[in-house]
Amino acid sequence: MINTFRKDIWINSYPIFLWLALEPIVGLIDSKIASVINLDTLSAIGIGETIYFVFIWVFIFLAYGTTPLVSSLNTKNEINKLNYFIKFGRNVSILLGLGSFLILYVSSGYLISTFQPTPNIQLLSSDYLVFRCIGLPFYLVNMHSTAVLRGLKYAKITFYSALIVSISNIFFSLFFGLFLGFGAGGIGFSSSLSFFCASIYSTFILKKQLSDIPSTEEKIDKSSLRKKFFSVGTYILIRSLFLTLFMAYLRNRASLMSMQEIALQHILLQLWSVGYIFVDAIAIASQTLISELVSKKEKYQKSGLQKELVSVTTAISFILAIITVLFLDNFVEMFGDDKFDLYIDLQLIVLVALSLFIGCYAFLWDGVLLGLDRAKEFSFLTVASSVSGFLVCSYLLRTQNTIATLWIGLNVSLLFRSLLGYIYQK
Repeated sequence: MINTFRKDIWINSYPIFLWLALEPIVGLIDSKIASVINLDTLSAIGIGETIYFVFIWVFIFLAYGTTPLVSSLNTKNEINKLNYFIKFGRNVSILLGLGSFLILYVSSGYLISTFQPTPNIQLLSSDYLVFRCIGLPFYLVNMHSTAVLRGLKYAKITFYSALIVSISNIFFSLFFGLFLGFGAGGIGFSSSLSFFCASIYSTFILKKQLSDIPSTEEKIDKSSLRKKFFSVGTYILIRSLFLTLFMAYLRNRASLMSMQEIALQHILLQLWSVGYIFVDAIAIASQTLISELVSKKEKYQKSGLQKELVSVTTAISFILAIITVLFLDNFVEMFGDDKFDLYIDLQLIVLVALSLFIGCYAFLWDGVLLGLDRAKEFSFLTVASSVSGFLVCSYLLRTQNTIATLWIGLNVSLLFRSLLGYIYQK
């Protein structure tokens, strides 16, 4: 039985892993292109990405809240409800994307100024952010469509969509950023073009898959579905807001140290993102598998699925921690040359490795709680952990104003989050 669960985990997680792997890798390539231009451009992209992803991850509920409910409706064969829920979510995605673009367009100057950049970096960051935000509606539509397809067990489309984004983004970044000399603005515009292409593809595939599913006779309680959407969405929205603000705080404090240190923090967080995708893919896939299991009136606790998820996550956490300890300085040098030798020491390496080890369990519990339809607990534990990490970090920075202190705060947050996640799933 465990082999069956292992197969299900693999089939549903490997396309998600490839999708998650591509995004930070492309981000690192963008960072490399920016560093070839100059250090100011690299720092500007670090600031612009921080602000951009605060807005993006606030709306992660379009993915996290959608997948388990789609899986549940599909398992119960409530197709009419499923179609309405998907259409409603797509419309919300478009409206949120347009609204976010307008907000960022108007407030970009002020938001960038909070990082206290030099005048040149302020200008470069503004160019990058505005041009990248043009693609926000396409990003959110693509995120929603691929989340629905994962709930329908078409996880491969998530990878194909990411592949379109990655290849086109690298090509456009080289073309607009380097060849045409548009720099940071060209790199930001490349991202928008890439998600425009991907959103067309994922929406087309989704409509094709839905057209193959025959309609049913059940009545649709539209009010109940909208309430469910916004109920789960609100909890995840609150969670995402606190988490992204905490991560933005870590980058912001790095920028107040020096432009070299925000560039280093940018690279470290990108590498960290590459590390945690191994287990995050499993966590996202677990939403569908657990929701399907519960919809069949089976218990998750002490099931073969639970045992297999924990076993795989434990193996991944050890491997990531060991690789980080051995090779982190080499990875940083690949993307930043020798600019950061002064800041990389054993303490920082160990802290980054520890964050990956602890974080693996925190990320897995996120997926488990959403699969169990415990969005409220999912939200609360992230809020509590973000606040705890912020308080510890703020206190320590008064006497130890270093990059290592920021990673101590992140580790405290992840530890709090993993402990609460373990408790709440029981």
